[in-house]
Amino acid sequence: MNDKEVLEAALFAAGEPLDAKELATLVGKPPEYVSELLKSLIEEYKTRETSLELVETGERYVMQVKPAYAEKVRSIAPREFETPVLRTLAVIAYHQPVTQAEVVSIRGNKAYSHVVALEERELIKSVPHRRTKMLTITPTFVEYFGIETNDPKLIRKMIEKVAKGQISA
Repeated sequence: MNDKEVLEAALFAAGEPLDAKELATLVGKPPEYVSELLKSLIEEYKTRETSLELVETGERYVMQVKPAYAEKVRSIAPREFETPVLRTLAVIAYHQPVTQAEVVSIRGNKAYSHVVALEERELIKSVPHRRTKMLTITPTFVEYFGIETNDPKLIRKMIEKVAKGQISA
C-alpha cells in the first residue's frame, strides 16, 4: 500500500472535497508532498478509461463521477443537500450579490442555517455588510455544478432555463 493509493481511497471514501493538510495526516507526510502526489493522480485519471475523475477545486481535492456519466447515475446517487437548502442556494446564485436579510425575506428563517451549511461546503461566501452579510457564489459552486462561467448574468439565465425545463438540472 503506497501513499498515492491511500490518498485515492481517502478521496473515494470521503465523498466530499478534502484539502492537502487533511490528507497529509493520513500518510504522515507534508502537505506539499501530498499536493504533488494528488496532481500526478489527477493526471493519471485523465488517461484512464473510467467514469470517475479527480478534480482540484481551489485548495481542495474531490473524487467525483465524470459529467458524461452523472445523468445516468443521478437517480441512485445519495442527495447531498435537502431540497430547501438547494432552493436557498438557487436564490443566492440568482440574485447575487444578495444580502442574507434579502435571502431570509424570500426563503424564511431557516435560510440562516442553510447559509451556514452552504458556507461550510464553500459553495457561497459571505462578507459583513452593515448589520447583515453579503452573499455570493464561489468558484467551488461553479466547479461543483459543472458551470463554465461565474458570470452572475449567465448563471441567472441558466437558472431560468432550468426552471422552465429547457435544460436539465
